[in-house]
Amino acid sequence: MKTYDVICLGEALVDLISQAPGKDLADVKLFKKFAGGAPANVAVGLAHLGCQVAFNGKVGDDSFGRFLKNFLNRNGVNTELLLNDPVHRTRLAFVEIADNGERAFEFAEKHPADSALKAGDFSLEFLKRAEIVHFGSLPLTVPTNRKLFNQLINQLNHEKVLTSFDPNYRPALWKTPRIAKMVLETIASQCRILKVNLEEARLLSGTECIEELLSKLFYSNTLLLAITLGKDGCILKNRQRRVEIPSFKVKVADTTGCGDAFTAGLLMGLIKSGRSPGELDESELLKIGQQANAMAALTATRFGATETLLKYHEIDMFIKSQIRKRGIKK
Repeated sequence: MKTYDVICLGEALVDLISQAPGKDLADVKLFKKFAGGAPANVAVGLAHLGCQVAFNGKVGDDSFGRFLKNFLNRNGVNTELLLNDPVHRTRLAFVEIADNGERAFEFAEKHPADSALKAGDFSLEFLKRAEIVHFGSLPLTVPTNRKLFNQLINQLNHEKVLTSFDPNYRPALWKTPRIAKMVLETIASQCRILKVNLEEARLLSGTECIEELLSKLFYSNTLLLAITLGKDGCILKNRQRRVEIPSFKVKVADTTGCGDAFTAGLLMGLIKSGRSPGELDESELLKIGQQANAMAALTATRFGATETLLKYHEIDMFIKSQIRKRGIKK
């Protein structure tokens, strides 16, 4: 019997989001603090959707670390293995917002707590209590963490726990794109569920051709590949089927956390299906993709990555209203 639907593993950080869209960070005077970090965002999104979720990672023993732990607890995420680092501080991300809602990041802390990891910070017995273990990527910028993540993923695959990965590529944190590609592809190729945006898909595959990248990114270990296409929706692919799901049109305020909201919707759909990702038929993939797209779309209408996430019934109502208005395929 599994205790958790999903355990998210990796970075939890603080997003300091510009409150002056369209301005360069150098000219911004006011920021607002939000909980962030891709796997932490996914954890909160899943908890809002009614899943049993835990988070495993590390924050600084500082005010920002306490803020993150309290936020995760308030939002229904188990933080039993969210550890406090007495030496390294919590990572801060300053987020610039363009007029169209797109964002750019600058990071504080050269050696943050979320990347100061060691083998003792993770318990295989704890992680085995989940249906899915979802990995973040920011710790992978540190070489020692790459070996640790590789070992964990191999062990979990051996234990028949579904492993999930989002490369969440942030160029500012990598020495070169070549190093990023090498490291991220190594992890991506091992996990059973891979979610990438189009930029990451092109980086990992080395091509801009959709047909080619779909083939190249479906590794021997892959059961489900999800590629988000922004305003054009997403593509879901398993070994038997490929489904293209159009997006929902909304007025965009801030795209921070949209990919993480999508991932939460994706993993929730897989949990609710009760089936292996590789066995899902076209109608099941379509339903899961619509739910994930709806999560991303509604997150884009508000500021912040986690404080905007909705409940399952709200997502369901939104999809039904869009189907009625626009005749979207069920």
